[in-house]
Amino acid sequence: MSLENILTMLKTLKEFKESEIVHTISNHEHSPVMTVTYHLDTECFRITYVDTMKVEEFTDISLLASTIESVVLLEPSR
Repeated sequence: MSLENILTMLKTLKEFKESEIVHTISNHEHSPVMTVTYHLDTECFRITYVDTMKVEEFTDISLLASTIESVVLLEPSR
């Protein structure tokens, strides 16, 4: 998934902020790695790592996109 595609996906989540949309990011073997949601009440994105259930919140869409890109690129070696 390219950085441009990730940004488009995140902008779409934010655009439909009144809906509850969960986007699942998978690795190259199609196994879920993380989920991404946008929360209207806190006006932030939330990612949850599937393997650890660790949750991180982001308000900066560019930083979040870079984080997702890094995880996707690193995933085969994890």
